[in-house]
Amino acid sequence: MWEKFERQSRNDDCLSRLLFISVTSDGRTERDLFVSVIGYSLPVHIMQSMPATPLTPAPPGLTLAHPSSKWKVVRSMLGFVFLVLIIVQVSSIAIFAGILDSDLDGDLGPSNPLLTIFGSLCLIPCVIGFTFLRRPKLTHVVRGTESVFGLTFNMIVPQTAIQSSQPILVEHHLVRDSSPLEMPPGKHLWWLFFGGVFISTICMLPMMIFGLNIFTGLLMGLIAIPAFIIGFSTPVFAWWSTLSAYFGLPTTRRLAEWMLIAGMVSALPAILINSFFSPIILNGIGLDTADPMSLGYGMILFLSAPIGEEICKAAAILALARFVDSPRRGFQIGFTVGLGFALLENFTYVLTAFGAGEYSAISFPFITILRGISSIPAHGLWTGISGYAIGWYLTTRKPRVTQQGYITAPENTVPVTNQPWVLMNDSGQIVKQSATEFSQPILVPRWMCSSREEAFTLPKNPFYAIGLAILFHSFWNGSSWFLGVLFNDVHWFIQIVYILGWPIFLILALWQITRRILPTALS
Repeated sequence: MWEKFERQSRNDDCLSRLLFISVTSDGRTERDLFVSVIGYSLPVHIMQSMPATPLTPAPPGLTLAHPSSKWKVVRSMLGFVFLVLIIVQVSSIAIFAGILDSDLDGDLGPSNPLLTIFGSLCLIPCVIGFTFLRRPKLTHVVRGTESVFGLTFNMIVPQTAIQSSQPILVEHHLVRDSSPLEMPPGKHLWWLFFGGVFISTICMLPMMIFGLNIFTGLLMGLIAIPAFIIGFSTPVFAWWSTLSAYFGLPTTRRLAEWMLIAGMVSALPAILINSFFSPIILNGIGLDTADPMSLGYGMILFLSAPIGEEICKAAAILALARFVDSPRRGFQIGFTVGLGFALLENFTYVLTAFGAGEYSAISFPFITILRGISSIPAHGLWTGISGYAIGWYLTTRKPRVTQQGYITAPENTVPVTNQPWVLMNDSGQIVKQSATEFSQPILVPRWMCSSREEAFTLPKNPFYAIGLAILFHSFWNGSSWFLGVLFNDVHWFIQIVYILGWPIFLILALWQITRRILPTALS
């Protein structure tokens, strides 16, 4: 409903403004009975003479409508990957290299203050940008109710007024954003991943066949960036979507993003341990860490990396402890933290695939597919084991807490959240709502989840669980390194069999372990 109004100023100038129906800051709540004026529509002395309506807490049961945007979280996380990557791989390494080992040879010293200053200067804008992007998101909700005790003109803030044709009582609240996590279906992400890798490989083949020329170089340049983005990120989001669908735990998008970001940030101390502290210690006792076939190099792979990375990821779970209300939630947070760690790690590995130059058509699909179906879920599973035990410990050591935006979903019941929500598509049709989202049981396919009788019992002591995660991680890294050393000087055919056969064995073993862990984690 539109209408016009006129006010006479002291200079007899006639001011007119169009009034429009006021809703929430993003247009998703009650919208009747009042109009909003924003701007200098009224003389200042009239505004000052009217008391402004104060902010009040949102009433229980307030339902907010959110536009459905399944790919928004994917775009958001891609932006954070590049930001966190600069913090972890550029700024932090430069700072510590300038202090501990500026020539990066694995020995203590020499220091380089200029390198430390450069890293600090790069770190400052990144931290500011990270803080700005992760600031709390609030929604300003304005509600009007017809009442004989109300007014036809209500002040909200000095430059916002609500005018209506009938007396209304106006309330307004600031509500934290509690949009639910909504991911694209896992099968769509997997189709995007395998399809993108296949098309990218086809476009890289001309360079391998005909060598580098204007045509093959241009084709490679056009396909490199989208191929890289799809290769390193899509499998992580595919596993994240699968996890969210099968666990059935109501989770806000902001909390889910924090889980993934916590995993990415946990890569910082892990990289410092593997790149500086462990090489300096091992070189100090006379072990070579530069030669991939040396014992010192292997100790970083099967000792330093598993211990440092699993402890850092467990610390990231503890940083989110206030959200852990069950072992099941702990496993979900742990798995997502592991995916966040793998997302940042995968960035580096897939980037090295293009270092093969003309043979990128072989290295790119091999590395991306191998890591997409092995290392990425492995990181999630190992950290999920730690998260499960941490969940047991926290729920037995403290009373259950309910965070705004989600609540523990009891089996076979419909949860009631403190702040219900509704997801709507572009046509205004409701596609999902909090009252019915978890009313149907979630069936995990048999190929992915075994029966309860075949399930493994997970440790409930966090120290045992982290130790088990370290053991799995150490075997994964150490066995690959040991076989690489063992088959280093054998016939090329045996090397190919090893390169292809051992990863297949690890993938099959990971699949069987996952099938038998999920029933316990989901129970």
